[in-house]
Amino acid sequence: MANILTFFRIIVSLAIPIGYWLVINFSKNFNEEKFFLFLLILFILASISDFLDGFIARKWNQESDIGKILDPIADKLLVIISLIILIISFKENPIIFFSSILIIFREILISGLREITKSSGLILNVTKLSKWKTAAQLGSIILLFLNIFYYNNSYDELIFPLWIYTFSYFIGNLLILIASLLSILSAYRYATETINFIKEKD
Repeated sequence: MANILTFFRIIVSLAIPIGYWLVINFSKNFNEEKFFLFLLILFILASISDFLDGFIARKWNQESDIGKILDPIADKLLVIISLIILIISFKENPIIFFSSILIIFREILISGLREITKSSGLILNVTKLSKWKTAAQLGSIILLFLNIFYYNNSYDELIFPLWIYTFSYFIGNLLILIASLLSILSAYRYATETINFIKEKD
């Protein structure tokens, strides 16, 4: 079951950019806002599956070698692809643009560090700082996905009241800024831990 959820997350990660591309290029054939809302729901379900698969694997002892490999790949894939969509959609917003780039760089850097240090015997465990970063990151993506259509189009018949878009856009900007700052702090902590480990080993 845990591996099924991981595969689901990978499929969703690939489906989101395909869906985004379809809307951008064939918008006349879609109700754009409802389709963006559908992509948002997919992202939320994939995010929930991230918490569920780990819980199920530990609770029912379903941890597997393939799960240990695919789970972090699925996590990074979902986040990085979603952030790239935000960069494209909000390219004129410096907070979203630069925060997203910073978070993507951090994700790649820490993944690389984990692989390098794992072979040397150092396991970089997830810190509380990283958990807060992930929460802010997922929250910002959800709120900003809600705004992709409204931000890029003038549309009179919105699904939700206007204040929901305005409020979620403001909070989304705030959360992605917080996530980028926490990314810097957590990356510094991981890098320091790695450097200290290398020094002690030498």
